[in-house]
Amino acid sequence: MFRLVQVLLDGSSFAKHALPLAVGIARRDGATLHVVRVYVPIADIDLYKQGDLFANLDRELMEHAGNNLDAVVASIAETTGLHATAVQLKGPVVDMIARHASTSGADLLIMTTQGRGPLSRFWFGSVADSLVRQTSIPILVIRPQENAPDIAQPPSVRHVLIPLDGSALAEQALEPALTLGNADNSEFTLLRVVPTTLSDHDPISGRVKMGLGTSWHQQLHDLRRQLEAEAQDYLDQLAGRLRAQSLNVRTRLIAHEQTATAILDTASSLSVGAIALTPRGQGGLKRLLLGSVADKVIRGASMPVLICPPVDESKAFGDRAKSRG
Repeated sequence: MFRLVQVLLDGSSFAKHALPLAVGIARRDGATLHVVRVYVPIADIDLYKQGDLFANLDRELMEHAGNNLDAVVASIAETTGLHATAVQLKGPVVDMIARHASTSGADLLIMTTQGRGPLSRFWFGSVADSLVRQTSIPILVIRPQENAPDIAQPPSVRHVLIPLDGSALAEQALEPALTLGNADNSEFTLLRVVPTTLSDHDPISGRVKMGLGTSWHQQLHDLRRQLEAEAQDYLDQLAGRLRAQSLNVRTRLIAHEQTATAILDTASSLSVGAIALTPRGQGGLKRLLLGSVADKVIRGASMPVLICPPVDESKAFGDRAKSRG
């Protein structure tokens, strides 16, 4: 179960689309819910030279933001009976969110992929990407829908798709994914996508170049079959471990030249409630970026996506909780 859920708002109607699922998870797990908004002070103003005018404006704007936040919390209590806590922070958005999440002991952050007006272009890209690099707390990203959010009828996640690549890094998405799906009551699909195209960096290309005595096409065919067999064996072993915990788990192996497309197509065909994945880093955890597959999945998915920043590149399933204490 999640113990402390923090939903991130920015004052926009888009950001409020994160509220229903946040309320649903908090009620389901009996978790504390923090409704968080970061007020960014008026930028690049020398208050000593400008006088009290801008200082007063800054205070008024922050008070207005706080009042809006209190109204959201009051609405949650009136509509659902859940008593959330309003948390207004002041300063750089990402730094304040990460600091508060860490000091308060949050184990899930929830936000939308789109924010307010001029911030909408980088609200998700900048904030989520930076949070992945600054915290190991899972981030549930939700795409705003056309209809207004309804906290009176919070959705539930009954089926979670978990893309894996055979690495310990990718397996770190398993524990948060099982928690999101509430384990006993949900279905989990483990997905492995095997590439069908050649590059200088993929395993098929490397093995083909080392082959001798048979045709290139035959080598390619044989190695693809070998990779698929290895991938299925990996999925079966991992699924077996999870089924031993009485979890409803199935596997799916797909050969596709575009990993992100395969993930999105599978999620759509299975009508999953969420996708959970660990983003890959470039040059180690310090330079971790959402880019490539994770970024395409998050931006292309109609359902929530759980981003699980890796705790340690060498740790596998079951080690996340130990690393976070």
